[in-house]
Amino acid sequence: MPTPLDNLNAKIFREQLHSQFKVPQNPTGAITLELVDVIENDQSPKMELFSLHFLGPATPRMPQQIHTLEHEKLGRMEIFLTAIAGDAQGITYESVFHRFRKKA
Repeated sequence: MPTPLDNLNAKIFREQLHSQFKVPQNPTGAITLELVDVIENDQSPKMELFSLHFLGPATPRMPQQIHTLEHEKLGRMEIFLTAIAGDAQGITYESVFHRFRKKA
């Protein structure tokens, strides 16, 4: 069962910077992404807004859609990824979280 995204926030992802996330691909095996940046926009007391940037290989380019990511500490999760940059070194994918903050 996937880890609920409600249980994950910018702080938790920041603790995993430069770690690897596997994206299963059939029949080609898995694509490995590295979490390279966590960007927070903490201007609203009611809304939580942050972005994750992952660096993947130059090929194959993953389509813009919900992908299953597997991480050794965070488990399995489903995240919408879109490619935002690319060159011979690799493709950068972004996932944006924009949601109401949990009430304490």
